[in-house]
Amino acid sequence: MKKITFFATLLAMLVSSVQSAFADDAKWTGKGIKSVDAAVTSLSDLTDGYYLVRNAGHSTFLQEQGNGNLYLWNANNYSSDLTSINNVFSGSATNMNSVVYLAKNSEDGTYTMQFKSGKYMPAFGGAKTSSNETATKLTIAIYKEGEPYFNFKDGNNLYANGKGGNYQGQGNGDGNFVGWKDPSDKNGNSSYQFYKLTLDDAYTVNYKYTVDGHVVLAVNGASKVKGSAPSADAYPCLTITGYDKQTITESGDVVVNCTMALPVEASTAAAPKWYAVRLHNGKRMIVADAANSEVACNDVELSLPELPDANQWAFVGDDLLTSFKLYNKGTQKYLKTSAQDAISTLVDEADATAFHVMATRIQGMENGFCISNGSWYLNFQNPEGSNKPGVYGWGDNDQGSTCTVYAPESFPLNYAAPYVNVPEGAIGGPQYLETKGNLIALKAAYNAVEAGATDENVQKLVDINKQIAASPAGTTLTEGYYRLVNRQYNQYLHINGNNMNLQNGKEKAIGSVVYFKSVGDNQYSMMIEGKYLGKVTKSQAINLVDEADKGTFSVTSSNFITLLQDVSVENEKNFHYIHVNGSALGWEASAPASQWYAFPATDVEIDMTAQGDNTYASAYLPFSVSAVDGATAYVGALNADKTAIDMKGVSGVPANTGFVLVGNGNKATLTIGNAAAIEGVNALTGTNTGVTFADATPRANYLVFGVNNDKVGFYTPSNSVPAIPANKAYINASELSNQAIALNFGNTVTGINAATLVKGENNAPIYDLSGRRVWAPVKGGLYIQNGKKIIK
Repeated sequence: MKKITFFATLLAMLVSSVQSAFADDAKWTGKGIKSVDAAVTSLSDLTDGYYLVRNAGHSTFLQEQGNGNLYLWNANNYSSDLTSINNVFSGSATNMNSVVYLAKNSEDGTYTMQFKSGKYMPAFGGAKTSSNETATKLTIAIYKEGEPYFNFKDGNNLYANGKGGNYQGQGNGDGNFVGWKDPSDKNGNSSYQFYKLTLDDAYTVNYKYTVDGHVVLAVNGASKVKGSAPSADAYPCLTITGYDKQTITESGDVVVNCTMALPVEASTAAAPKWYAVRLHNGKRMIVADAANSEVACNDVELSLPELPDANQWAFVGDDLLTSFKLYNKGTQKYLKTSAQDAISTLVDEADATAFHVMATRIQGMENGFCISNGSWYLNFQNPEGSNKPGVYGWGDNDQGSTCTVYAPESFPLNYAAPYVNVPEGAIGGPQYLETKGNLIALKAAYNAVEAGATDENVQKLVDINKQIAASPAGTTLTEGYYRLVNRQYNQYLHINGNNMNLQNGKEKAIGSVVYFKSVGDNQYSMMIEGKYLGKVTKSQAINLVDEADKGTFSVTSSNFITLLQDVSVENEKNFHYIHVNGSALGWEASAPASQWYAFPATDVEIDMTAQGDNTYASAYLPFSVSAVDGATAYVGALNADKTAIDMKGVSGVPANTGFVLVGNGNKATLTIGNAAAIEGVNALTGTNTGVTFADATPRANYLVFGVNNDKVGFYTPSNSVPAIPANKAYINASELSNQAIALNFGNTVTGINAATLVKGENNAPIYDLSGRRVWAPVKGGLYIQNGKKIIK
């Protein structure tokens, strides 16, 4: 029994000594990665030594985390480039937890894998794996000699796989190291690469960032490999120009020579340069609290009509790196800090603290810097129970001690900025800016400050800002007719058939008039060309629909920006704002293409076509017309034998009523407004959306406005006419035997001398031969209309 016990003890000691010796042989202590060699391409070259282990399928590196969990991490943005790998791993001991020591058993050809902690790769877990005191025997195989892809399995015949929770997932991604049943193909999740390493002694380096002989930042404890070049991190305001040594040969200080681009300038009390100074992040600004002779640190909006004098500070001195004092504009006092964790006070110049600029250690704070008196830093604090958020002393150049500065004029500029690009006539903003001259003056003042922030220019902008701030809310959207201009693209929402998108030059177009019909609680249905906007869903085109399928829209406006959200469907409703990306669809409110300027729609223009001494057009509109300028509107009933319409002039036309315009100019302007019903019978009807001719919609059922044999009238359209355009009048001919209806104006059937509308009325845009649009064609000239050459 004693003999058995002795041999068991001897065996245990032998195993223990082997593992201890292995750990000692690995020599992890004081080592760093000097270089990374190319991935091994032969099983025979996979010899004892240090390696990086990379999962080929997920492009991630094996890592032992602090708690022993084995992880596959994204070390270099998923790159397999050797230079990229060396850039991450070589020269320091920072990533030694990604290094393994691979040892081969010469008797059975298996391997063990040890980590920096001294622990080993154990049998693989199915959800995650943690390093262990006991090593498993790893069987490693190569997919193809000459290529750097291997698979390996543990003593339980589980293969090393990719990240846990996504065993079959392909593509880049980090996650826990796990085991699985079968190896994948090379480049797959069970495929690994081994990069052999060269290690060397690692030294502890203290970087001293130095500007003109002044140490502005100390970063201690960097671990660098012997012979490597210094490589200090970048910090705000600092630009590294070089180091006082080319290679690391021992532990100690390395001077990092820098320039410092500060966002502030030194000035004098007689000619101060003012700044708003933020401490920490967010909106915490240094503010003089004159009532308590203290220096507060309050939340201050970055957009104000005017920055108060108590918020403005000058850095008074000759050299910010050596000595300056903080001088307040409002109190004409200076800042004094007397002790760490004590609130700063306002004092006369003789008692003020002398400061110098230091760098922050917080890398993400753009243009950030620190203010130090040599013993501590100015720091934002809000001590519990004190109700005194203010500027205190602190021993660390952390985020709370990091300053950023703002020019005082940036506050009134930020306040005015939402209005600068607002088109004239938009609603939903301050009443003051609804006056055209006021909006023009604001834009001029804003641009003047942008060009040069003189005291006079800034004061003009501040004065206007104060008028805006004191102004009541202006006109808001209610039930009625509007046009919508997209904030991002500065174009009108417009409908052409069923295609709802953005177009230029539609400020007087019929298809850009949107009717907001109240359904209560500041909600509306929206109509264009007599059709409803349908329900809005994420990224899907919005259709024009009948009333049963309409959307219900909530309308909100702030600083002239109007948001239109369909609230009829709850699912993903934050993506139900009307947005334009090629066509109108649903998206988030924060996108500029989801934001609109709204204008009351007061009138429309209709192009007129010259025939003889007059100009003509027909029309059919989804809204009533209260007045017509530049033409006379006519309606009429068929005569007894249904060969002519007896035309009657009217001052207004109800919605969805066909009519004819007769004038002398190339345009007629129609005012949107109430109109009395037409007395008697009107033979004219029309379409708001257009009529496309087909077998089910025969031409013989329609008489369209045009000219034939020198007479203005309504005629059966020829076979070359594909459709009746939107907003045009026609006569329903389904029960008529005549193929032409003349127009009778006061017992005179109008005739003309030149038949230029031989294919019916055509109000399509006219262009000259160079492609420029022509609003007033010259008689006899050669033009292009609907893609064809015509003579006017």
